[in-house]
Order: sequence, then structure tokens, then C-alpha cells
Amino acid sequence: MNSVSITGGGYTAEVSLLGGQLLNLTHHEDELIVPAAKTDGSFAGAVLAPWPNRTKGGSYTYNGVEHLLPVNEEATGAALHGLLIDLPLRVISEKESEVQLAGWLESSEGYPFGLDIALTYRVSADVGLAATLMARYRPEQLEDGAPETEAPLVEADDSVLAVDGVEAGDLGASEGARDDDDVSPGADEPDSAGLSAAEPDSDTPDADAADALAADSDTPDGETAEDEDLKHDLAASASEDQESAAPDAAVADADATDTEVADTDVPDGEASEAEVRDADAPDADIDGTDATPAQVPQTAPFGAGFHPYLTAGGASLRECRLRLPARTMLKTKADGTVTGRKSVSQDFDLTNGPLLAGRNIDHAFTDLPEEGWTAELIHGPSGFVVRMIADSPWVQVYTGERIDRAGVAVEPMTCPPNALNSGEDLIHLEPGKWFRMGYSIEAIRAD
Repeated sequence: MNSVSITGGGYTAEVSLLGGQLLNLTHHEDELIVPAAKTDGSFAGAVLAPWPNRTKGGSYTYNGVEHLLPVNEEATGAALHGLLIDLPLRVISEKESEVQLAGWLESSEGYPFGLDIALTYRVSADVGLAATLMARYRPEQLEDGAPETEAPLVEADDSVLAVDGVEAGDLGASEGARDDDDVSPGADEPDSAGLSAAEPDSDTPDADAADALAADSDTPDGETAEDEDLKHDLAASASEDQESAAPDAAVADADATDTEVADTDVPDGEASEAEVRDADAPDADIDGTDATPAQVPQTAPFGAGFHPYLTAGGASLRECRLRLPARTMLKTKADGTVTGRKSVSQDFDLTNGPLLAGRNIDHAFTDLPEEGWTAELIHGPSGFVVRMIADSPWVQVYTGERIDRAGVAVEPMTCPPNALNSGEDLIHLEPGKWFRMGYSIEAIRAD
């Protein structure tokens, strides 16, 4: 078995067991992403970690140590989109509408930081597809593994934007009123399919959610003790989320808390980084030999993202508009080097949902709403809308010239290109602490 399929609420998704790549997503008969089979080598649907986008020259320095990554983009000489694309994952829980995958990214010469990886995909009528990535730094030198945290994992349901116990609130359409000629009827109504960190899925009885997850009879045979522990963590966290749920949370207008998990795990400022470097330096005897064995690196550099190519049922991009509430874009070289930034303008101003005809875009955008954002691919003739909801501080938009503009890549990212070198918005994972990010994709049809 190379992939698993889930279905629910009219949605069907196929997920690869290599890297958790989203291979296909449909709502009834309409494709919402360009199938990966049609985009060989373009990272369609890939999970991007432990860095998204490009690392210039495939090299970076962390805590004073230079690391060389494998260069997988010969044209630019860059290391592109992380190390997960070929990582084997195992199924730890499988239901008709949900699958949970887990794997271990071994430390390597270029990235000497072992990571636990967990992915959850879920489909439902209320949310569409919800995807959650979890990562935890677990140094291989720690014999008993990393200590557990209070909120390790959650189900990828309405709570995909909750982070380590922090509730992200309900996210709907954050841009306010929309032009009637750009969006399908009903778009001005509160977004009933928005992401909620606190409110449990209305289709799941509150009291039964955790038990159902832990005791799922569809779980494959041959589980390890580690799988059982992970399932227990998932169930416990789902139960905690439901106990704290707000019964009458408004979907579109609720206040959202900051969801940047890096703030809870990242050392504060240069002083903290200096402390890390000092702590990593082994003590030496007078004769120059180490008095203690090599110490475990205190943090691991990390970034993440997702790479779906959105399509409005296969419609030509010439007939589609893209709405994205980003105010700033980066200026970069082909190898990922950032040369500056500027306010969006002309072809790169997507705030009002312009037509994509004649626009060639392959840029990183930021200055997104802190409470979360929506991107909408709108097919003008039919009014069909494909909506993504995320809360990442960065997003890459690529109009898909390499795949003959079959779709537009909208890639939520935790950091900009070349962040392993620049350090901008780079996450510093502490041993045993989980990082989480997520997004959703849903279909909205005109009445």
C-alpha cells in the first residue's frame, strides 16, 4: 500500500505514505488541487519540512556550525523544500474520514537533528480538508527519547490552528465584505466552514471523541508501543480541546490569539542564541581533551509549509481570480537569496482578487492578518470558489508555469525563503516540544 484514501462530506482525499504528500482532493466531481500524478517533480501537495522553499547553495550555519544540505535543484544550486518528500510514514490510525501518519526523520550530515513527524488529514462537510503537521525535536543521544509535553498532538478537525494548548479562535473570511461580481453568492455570510481551535466538530459527540480515537477498530495490525503512545497523546489532546470548547463561538468574528508557536519555543533575541552556543561548547581539561562527552544540541532549526496547487475544478487560470490579503512581497533571486521587500502593487497586488490572466507570479508574500487569512481561487464564469484557510506568517504564490499553469500553488509557510541562513522567523525547536501548523481547503458553490 503506497497511499490511503479518506472520504466524508462529499470530499475525497488521497494521501501518500511517502512524506504525507496530498496526492488528490476532490469535492464530488470537482478537483480542488491539481493531482500530483499530473505534476511530476513539482512537489504538488508535498509537506515542506524541516524548511520550506529554497536554502541558498544548500548550506547554512547554525550555532556556529556549518551544514551542507543535498542540492536538489540544479538550475539554482539550492536545497529545495526540505527532506520529507521521500520519508516513509506509517499509519497509526485510519478511519473513513481521517488518517494519522507518523515517522522519524533521522539526523543526517546536512541536518543533524532527529525529528518525530506526525501528520493528520481529515475531511468533513463543515471544514473540507483539514491538514495538521506536527514536529518534535528528539535528539538521538537521549536514550529514553524526549520528554513528553502537555499538548503533543490534536486531531486535524476544527482545531488545526490550536498550538500547544493555545486556542486560535474561529477563522472565517477575514477580509470582510466582498465584491458581488468576484465571489459566489453567500460569500458575505459568516463562514460556517472556518477553522476553530476550540469548538469541536458538530458531527462528533463530545463525550465520545477521545475514546473513539483511541479505540478505533480500523487501526492497522502490527502497531508498536510508540504508536500506542502516540494514539494516546492524540486522544488526550482531543479530549482537552473539547473540554475547553466555547459552546457559542462565532465563526467569522471571534477574536483569535497569536498562533506562532515559535514564540513559545524560540530563545529570545541574540542573548539567548549566545547562551545556546555557550551551552553547546564542551568543557575542556588543561591537556585539551574534553572533560564531558559531546552535548546534545539544545535546539533544532526548523521551518515548514505545504504545497498544494489549487484548481477550480480544472478551469483555466485565465478565467480565475486569486484573492490573498498580503500587503508585502519579497524580492528574491532564483537561488532563494532575498534582496529586499516592497508593498504589493500592479500584477502582484492580489488583495482585491484580480484575474490571473497574464500574471506570472513566483513570490513569497507576508503582512498577512495575524488572526489568520483566507486565499480564494474564484472561477468567474461559474462562481465556483476554492478557499484555503491558514494562519502562517508567510505564503508563496506560484502560477504554475512549470506545469503549464494547470493550477496556482498557494503555499502556507512559517518562514521566508533562505530562512536557515537569514534566521528570519526561523523556529528553534527545543527537545520534546511539539510544533504544529495546519491549513484547510474547501469548495464553495454558487446557489
